Amino acid sequence: MQEKYNTKAGLILDRIRKEPPLVQIITNYVTINDVANALLCLGGSPAMVEAEAEAASFAKIVSALYLNVGTLTAEQSRAMPLALAVARERGIPVVLDPVACGAFPEKMAYVRTLLAAGGISIIKGNAAEIMSLAGMDARSRGVDSLESGSNLAQACLSVAQANQAVVMATGVTDTVSDGKDVWTIAGGDALLGRVSGTGCTLGGLVAAAAAAARAVGKTDADGCLAAGCAFGLAAERAALLPQTVGPMSFRTALLDSLSTVHPEDLAACTEKSVTRL
Repeated sequence: MQEKYNTKAGLILDRIRKEPPLVQIITNYVTINDVANALLCLGGSPAMVEAEAEAASFAKIVSALYLNVGTLTAEQSRAMPLALAVARERGIPVVLDPVACGAFPEKMAYVRTLLAAGGISIIKGNAAEIMSLAGMDARSRGVDSLESGSNLAQACLSVAQANQAVVMATGVTDTVSDGKDVWTIAGGDALLGRVSGTGCTLGGLVAAAAAAARAVGKTDADGCLAAGCAFGLAAERAALLPQTVGPMSFRTALLDSLSTVHPEDLAACTEKSVTRL
C-alpha cells in the first residue's frame, strides 16, 4: 500500500523537531531576520553564514544550504558558488530561490550559472520566476509575480526535468514537481501577500524539510510538500488570531503559529490540502 503524503509530512516535521537540521542560509537583507526566526519557530537551526571567507568551510558541517539571490551583493555572488561546491560534493539538499530572475538579465545569467554548476536539488520561486526559467513569457513587477499560473504546472515540470531538480512555485496555490509528477498545495491566507518576503521565508523551511525528509528516507518533493503545508496551516491559524489586525501583526502571529504546528496537525492538513494532478 502506498504511503500517504500526510504520513510522510508528519514524519518529516517530527524529525525536524527531534533532530533540528542546521541550515546555512545566504539570503537577502530584506527578509533575513524573518527567514531565521521562521526556521527556529518550526524547529530547525538557521546559520546566516555568507562571508566569502567562511561560506565553504561552514558548508562542510550543515545539513542543507539555502541560496536566495534577492539582494545579491558582490560578496554573496562569490560566496554562493563556494558553498554550493561543498554542498554538491557532500550531497546535501540545496535550495535555490531565483528571486526576480525574469526581471533582470544579469540576475538570470547568475542563476543559470549556479544551475549549470550542478548540485541544486530544489528550485523554489514564485510563478513568474519559474515560468521565466522555463522560457515562458511571465509578468512580474520587480520581485513580485503578476502571473495567475495558468501554465504553471507545465513550467514546473519543464524546469524540474531540465535541471534534474524538484521545483516549487509558490503563490495562492503552491505547485510542486519532481519532473515526473505534479502536486498542488492549497491553503494559506491572503495576508501572506501583504507581508514582504513570505516566499523567501518559506525557502528556509523547505531546506530544513528536505534535510529531514532525506534523514527519514523520503524525497525532496516530500520535503517541499511538508514545508508548504506547515507554512499554509500556520498562516491560516495566524489570520484567525484576535491579535491579528493587519499585515504586521499577522507577520508576528505567523511566526508564533509555526511553533504550534505539530506532526499530527500536519498529517491532517496534507490530507486536505495536497492534490496530485
